[in-house]
Amino acid sequence: FFSNPCRCAEPMLFARASRSFARALSSTPRLTKIVATIGPASEQAEPLGRCLVAGINVMRVNFSHATVDEFHLRRTNLRAAAGGELVPIMLDTKGPEIRMGGLAVCKEGGRKAKITLTAGAEVLLTTDPRYDGEGDEKTIFVGYPLLASKVSPGFVVLLDDGLVSLRVKEVRPDGGVACEVLNTSPIGERKGVNLPGIVTDLPPLSDKDLEDIRFGIEHDIDMVAASFVRNAAGVDAIRAHIADCHAKHAPDPSAPPPLIISKVESTEALDRLGEIIEASDGLMVARGDLGVEVPIAHVATWQKEMVAKCAEAGKPVVVATQMLDSMQSNPRPTRAEVADVTNAVLEQADAVMLSGESANGQYPAEAVAMQAGIIEHTEAWAASHPEHSSAGVLDTRRTGGAIVPAAAALHPASLRAAHLAASSGAAVILVAEGGSGEVAKAVAACKTAAPVVVFCSSLKVCRQLGIYRALLPLHTAGAAAPPTAAEMVRMAGERGLLREGEPYVVLDSAGMAVASV
Repeated sequence: FFSNPCRCAEPMLFARASRSFARALSSTPRLTKIVATIGPASEQAEPLGRCLVAGINVMRVNFSHATVDEFHLRRTNLRAAAGGELVPIMLDTKGPEIRMGGLAVCKEGGRKAKITLTAGAEVLLTTDPRYDGEGDEKTIFVGYPLLASKVSPGFVVLLDDGLVSLRVKEVRPDGGVACEVLNTSPIGERKGVNLPGIVTDLPPLSDKDLEDIRFGIEHDIDMVAASFVRNAAGVDAIRAHIADCHAKHAPDPSAPPPLIISKVESTEALDRLGEIIEASDGLMVARGDLGVEVPIAHVATWQKEMVAKCAEAGKPVVVATQMLDSMQSNPRPTRAEVADVTNAVLEQADAVMLSGESANGQYPAEAVAMQAGIIEHTEAWAASHPEHSSAGVLDTRRTGGAIVPAAAALHPASLRAAHLAASSGAAVILVAEGGSGEVAKAVAACKTAAPVVVFCSSLKVCRQLGIYRALLPLHTAGAAAPPTAAEMVRMAGERGLLREGEPYVVLDSAGMAVASV
């Protein structure tokens, strides 16, 4: 967990790096974290172990697809692997969603059978449950009883992540919605239905989500990625359910409950972005569904806005979806994908995510290694070219004044430590965490250029800190008291995070920040 991740699968990625970059890459831990979805391609012990060596910081399990048995396998193999004890587990909920019903063709042809919707043809969307399982090119069941009351002529309905577009022609008295097909495409059963710009009134958690979260807490998950969050009230409802399950089912109810990472993927959520960030523990820029809900040209600028707002609030943010998508079937990414990861790092996102690349692709470990290599190179380059990266809390050259995030304002010593590290050129910041993790989070909010080694007695807190940019948690199991400055320096040195003669900053348990040059 503390060692430098293995180098990128593409050797030439660093070929033009200067010797100073090479020195930085060999001595400086990666600041930006990697959230990797573990699935059929990577869940067995050997490939999962290779992914961990390549640089996974957070294991994501997508409960839109994962079964209980698959979760048990992935969790068991993670915890048994070298370094896997400290890696947090993120449970990603399926979320409240609208889906098509079953198709008649699938009764004989199997679940993968498809129909073809033809441009210019008319198709009727119905909420009559008699058509669930009987859908065809003329009539498709949609599992949303309020559909007819939410749409009107001219409105566009999207099916299967936007692969099929329908324009509403007529809303019938019986609740049917007649639509014109705008593009020809095959489509399978039970695909997602998007109503861009519409407030759908769906509950914040489906029945499946309620049970999945209870199950996850029972098996010691560290964070919940909550799908289709629309407002702060929804986050509050999710937190209440987590609190109830944690009190009743957690292996250790005295440990902190799972963090809530709210996934922003609708126009309603964008309209309420500020309140969602305030109510959540962190945010995920879920570019897949978001790119269906808003014009695709707007996704990148919304990403920048979300990353910036999370930085101001001192909350972690994960940039997700299709970052190295072509590596599902190719050993190397496209140049555009490399640029995508690079820009997320320069924006100072806390983490970048892999989905199908690590879950179902042909090159899961290579995708993790590639992403780690891109991050390492970008961070080394940014250290020498600070004018090209997003202004951090301590960078006043382009902002006209320091922006102090809420987390740092609550813990002034963290801001002092960050200032000392910047002024002294510290190789590392050493933090003695009392147990809650709040001081370490405040230091992370300062977007320091130096890695922050956090010494913490709570294993659960260590795992939860693993999603924050620059934080390298170290579990001090069985320690009667927080480590002294000398002990922190020794332990950091033993793990190769601090070399003799390098400057460092210590933030001790009393809140004193001291620089040693």
